[in-house]
Amino acid sequence: MSSWHWHLPTQVIFGAGTRLRLPEFLSDRRAVLVRSKSAGEIPGDFAAVFSGVRPNPTTENVRACAALIRDAGAETVVALGGGSVLDCAKAAADGLPLIALPTTAGTGSEVTGISVLSDEAAGTKFPLSSPAFFPLLAIVDPELTYSVPRRVAAESGLDALSHALEALWSVQRGPASDALALRAARLILDHAEAACAGDRSARNAMSEGSLLAGLAFSQAKTAGSHACSFSLTVRYGLSHGAACAFTLAAFARLNGVDPHAKALGFPDAAALAAEIDRLKAALGLPLTLAQAGIPPADLPSLAAECVLPANMKNNPVPMDAAAVLALFRELA
Repeated sequence: MSSWHWHLPTQVIFGAGTRLRLPEFLSDRRAVLVRSKSAGEIPGDFAAVFSGVRPNPTTENVRACAALIRDAGAETVVALGGGSVLDCAKAAADGLPLIALPTTAGTGSEVTGISVLSDEAAGTKFPLSSPAFFPLLAIVDPELTYSVPRRVAAESGLDALSHALEALWSVQRGPASDALALRAARLILDHAEAACAGDRSARNAMSEGSLLAGLAFSQAKTAGSHACSFSLTVRYGLSHGAACAFTLAAFARLNGVDPHAKALGFPDAAALAAEIDRLKAALGLPLTLAQAGIPPADLPSLAAECVLPANMKNNPVPMDAAAVLALFRELA
């Protein structure tokens, strides 16, 4: 039997309407709200509000947010938004208790100790990991996702699918993360299209799938698709979800994960990969280099960058620059 461990210091509350319970956990503590401008309203009295988080939050975003939190004398930070807002708040909270309310079904950031940031001066995007980044509480209310536009629902949903599948493939996987990732992947595969069409029952299922995928990869970590995603976002402006999904089917074929594919109801890894590509096409996400705006001449340097992130080492098939280059060339 292989050894494994589990560390999740975040309390999780899931269900429609659970955002209304927020005041129970604020008590009389002085709180700052970090939110996206388009997020809905939540109950609570806040000493200050920060709403300047950019997509793919920057280190400058974090500094500005941290300064507001500090100047307001905050004792608690509440984050309301998608993964960008949650990641910024986690890095800016600097150890203060954080309550996370996700408004997209995608990143799982509400239950991980990871914050992904961009450094514009250096032209890089990178994940930071710290036990201090785990929120104290995650309130996952699917109703907060009902107003999310179709495109955002599609991109965040494929991000969640990437989390689930990469957690299944990761060399750090264990039996508990496998169980969560399998249920997450099946929920997402079954409901992504209906959720993007606005079906509220499907959006409930996607919220659960995203949460479970977050729980899975918080332990197992991500692998090849996420390692490739950072440069795809920085170089070509792909959203995080589209960037992760871009190589997902290719990694399913490469990794040859037939047991996992069969557990998800597919005859083999090739059939799982075909379904990923079908889903991406149905949701309007790029499948080819041309659709993603990637010039073939860029591939050698792009491949060299993609082996640098630490999560590439979690891929079950070892990947060097030549292997990544071959994978990208299959997407021409």
